[in-house]
Amino acid sequence: MTRRPLSRLVTDLAIGLRLAFTGGRDSRLRTVLTAIGVGLGVATLLLAASFPSVREHRDDKLRTQSGAVVSAVIAPRSDHSLLIHDARGTFHGQDFFGRIVQPDGPNAPLPPGLSAYPAPGTLAVSPALAELLHSPGAALLRERYPEPITGTIGPAGLAGPGDYAFYLGSDKLTDTDPTTLRIDHFEDKLPPKPTDPVLLLLTVAGVVILLSPVAVFVAAATRFGGEARDRRLAALRLAGADRSTTARISAGESLAGALLGLGVGIVFFLIGRQLVSKVTVSGLSIFADDIQPQPMLAALVLVAVPLLAVAVTMLTMRRIAAEPLGVVRGAETRRRTIWWRVLLPLLGFGLLFTQRGKLSSVDDNRALAILIVSLLLLLVGATLLLPPLVALASRVLRRVSGPPAWQLALGRLRFNPETAARPVTGIVVTVAGAIALQSLLGSLATARSISPAELATMDRTLLSVSFDAAGDRATQLADQLRHSPGVADANGYTDLYASAGDQSFTIRVADCATLKAMNHVTDCTDGDVFTVLGLRSGQAGHSPLAAGGQVQLEPLGEPKSSWQLPASRATVEQSTGDGRPHYLDTILATPSVLPAAVLRSQSASVELHPLPGTPDAEERMRTDAVLISPESGVYNPSSKLPDAQFLGIRNALTAGTVAILTLIGAGMLVGLLEQLRERRRTLAVLTAFGTRTRTLACALLYQSALPVLLGLALALGSGLALGTALLFLAKVPIGFAWGDIALMSGAGAAAVLLVTALSLPVLWRRTKPAGLRYE
Repeated sequence: MTRRPLSRLVTDLAIGLRLAFTGGRDSRLRTVLTAIGVGLGVATLLLAASFPSVREHRDDKLRTQSGAVVSAVIAPRSDHSLLIHDARGTFHGQDFFGRIVQPDGPNAPLPPGLSAYPAPGTLAVSPALAELLHSPGAALLRERYPEPITGTIGPAGLAGPGDYAFYLGSDKLTDTDPTTLRIDHFEDKLPPKPTDPVLLLLTVAGVVILLSPVAVFVAAATRFGGEARDRRLAALRLAGADRSTTARISAGESLAGALLGLGVGIVFFLIGRQLVSKVTVSGLSIFADDIQPQPMLAALVLVAVPLLAVAVTMLTMRRIAAEPLGVVRGAETRRRTIWWRVLLPLLGFGLLFTQRGKLSSVDDNRALAILIVSLLLLLVGATLLLPPLVALASRVLRRVSGPPAWQLALGRLRFNPETAARPVTGIVVTVAGAIALQSLLGSLATARSISPAELATMDRTLLSVSFDAAGDRATQLADQLRHSPGVADANGYTDLYASAGDQSFTIRVADCATLKAMNHVTDCTDGDVFTVLGLRSGQAGHSPLAAGGQVQLEPLGEPKSSWQLPASRATVEQSTGDGRPHYLDTILATPSVLPAAVLRSQSASVELHPLPGTPDAEERMRTDAVLISPESGVYNPSSKLPDAQFLGIRNALTAGTVAILTLIGAGMLVGLLEQLRERRRTLAVLTAFGTRTRTLACALLYQSALPVLLGLALALGSGLALGTALLFLAKVPIGFAWGDIALMSGAGAAAVLLVTALSLPVLWRRTKPAGLRYE
C-alpha cells in the first residue's frame, strides 16, 4: 500500500515526460522554449556557484605571488635571495602592478609566471599590459617604460587575464632603501583581512538580491506554454483522469523541459565563462579555468531546478482545469487570500530590524542566515503581491472606456492575470533589489565622505610624488619636475615622525620658499622652525611641545635617535590644501636644523600642480617622475575619495542588474512569442473581421505595459522599504539616490518596450489568413 502512491506518481510523471516529446510539434516546441529559459537560469546559477572557487583561486595566486612581500620578512643575502621593490602605477585610471627585481645569485627564486629574470634594463609584462603599450593612445606610457620587453608573465603570475603587470630587471637596488626588501621565496601566508560589517552586509544583500530574480525566472520558465498544456491536459479529465493525475502529468511535462534545460544550462555556462574571462570590471578579471562551480552548490542547483519545476506546476494546477476541457478561466473564481501575501514581507522586515549590530563577525552564521531569510521573504513577498494587483487593476479598469486595443488588452488580463504577471515578477525583484542596494551605496558614500567645507578647500588636481631614500634632495627633485611640460608649480619636502613622551607629531623639512608656498609662513630664513597646531592642540589652545625638550626621531628604516627641539619662531595656521584634517602637531623646519644622515634615509615628497587646460597633464607628470626614478610613487588624493571608492561597486551592481534584466527580458520575449503562437488562430480571426494590425500591436503593448507599470510601482515601494531597512542595519543616515532609482525603473520600462518591438514581426506573421487553417 505504501508503494502505490509513489508508483502512481512515477507513472504519471513518466506520461508527462513522454507527452512533452511525443505530443506533437507544439509540445516539442514548448519543451524547447522551456529548456532555453531554464538553461539561461541554470547557467547564471552555476556562474554564481563558482564565486567561492574564484575567490579561493584568486587568494591562492595572491599568496603565491606576494605572500613573502606582504609579510616583509627580511632574508639574509645569499645566492638564493633577491631584492624587490614595489613599483605600482596608474595610466588613465587603470592601475597596474609592477616590481623591480634584482637577484643576488643564480638560485634566486623566480617570480610566479616567469621562466627567467628580465635582464637589467628590460621588462617582462603581462599580455594585457603588452597590448596596452602597443595601443595608439599609450605614447606617454611607452615613454614612461621605454625598456625593451623580453618576457611575458604567464597565468601563474596573474590574478586575472586583464591584469596590467610588469617586472623590471635592475642592478641598482640596495638594501639601504627601507622600501626595498630582500626575500628568498615568494609564497607565504597572507595576513587575515579584517571584516567590515558594512561590506559583509553589501555582499550578502547583493548576492541574494541578484540571484532571487534568477530563481523567479526559472520558476516562470517552467510554465512556458502553460495555457495550451492545461487545455490539453483537461481533455484527459474528460477521459476519466482526476485533477491529481492531470497535475502530475503536467508536472512531468515541466520536468522534461527542466531536465533538458539542465543540459542547455551547462552548455550556456561553458560558453558564459569564456565570455566572462574577456570582461574586466573595476580592474578585476577572471581566468576561465578559475570559474568552477563548487560541487555541493552545483549539485544543489542541478537538483533544485527540476524540483522547483515540479513544485511550481503542482501549485499552479491547483487553481486551473477545475472542469473537463478546462474552460473555466473566464468564469468567476474564488478571490485570492491576500493576508498571507502581506504577512511575508512584514515578517521579513521584522527579522531584519532584529539584526542591527549582529553582523560584526563572519562567524555569526545565525545572523547571516536570518539576514538571507529576511531578504528572501521581502523579495518573494513583493512578487506574490503582483498577481492580485493585476487582477484588481483589470477589474477596476474594465469600467474605463477606451479604444479597441485597450479593451482587447483588458480582456486578456482578465482572462488570465497569472500569465500576464508571471514574466514581470523577475523585474519586480530585480528593480526592488537594485533600488535598495543603490540607496545603501549612496548613503555609505555620503556618510564616509569628507565634509563639503573640506572638499571645497581641497585641490583635486594635486599630485604627490614620493622618491625613496632621497629626503636630502627634495628641493632638487622639485626643481627637476618643475621644468616638466604642464607643471605650474612643484614643492619638495621631507616628512618624518617624532615623539615626546606620549605625544606624537610630524616634522616637515623644506626650504623657506616651499614653506611659504605650502603653509602660512610669511618670514623665513634657513635655520628657522615653526609650529603648526593640530586639532587636538588647537582645541586646548596650546601645544605641549616645549623648546629645548628632547624628542625621539623615528626615521623610516633607521633606529630611533634623540633630538633637541629648537625654539619655534612662530605658530602658523594649519594648511587645508589636501582637504584632510590634521590632528597631530607639525614642526616646520628648514634643512639645516636636522642631521643630513637622518634626512638621507627618508622619502622625499614633491607636490605637483598642473597647468590648467594641459592635455594628459597627470599622465605627463607620472611619466616624468618614473623617468627620474623608476622607484618613485605617484599619489592622487582625489582618487581615494569615497565617491571613487564606491564607483567600482556601483559599476559592478549596475552590470549585474543589466545582466539580470537582459535575462528576464529574454524570458519575456520567449513567453510573448509563445503566446502569439498559441493565439495565432484568434489573431487571424480578428484580422479577418477587419481588426487592424496596428490595433493588435497596441493591444499587445497595453497587455505588457500594464503589469510592468504595476510591477514597477510595487518594486519602487518595496525597494525603498528594503533600502530603509538596510540603511538601518548599516547605521547610516537614511537617504535615497533618486537618480539611480529613476535609472533602474526606466531600465525596467525600456525592457517592455524592447520586448514588444521585437515581437511585432511575429505578430504580423500570425495575422495572415493562413492562420485560419486548422487541422
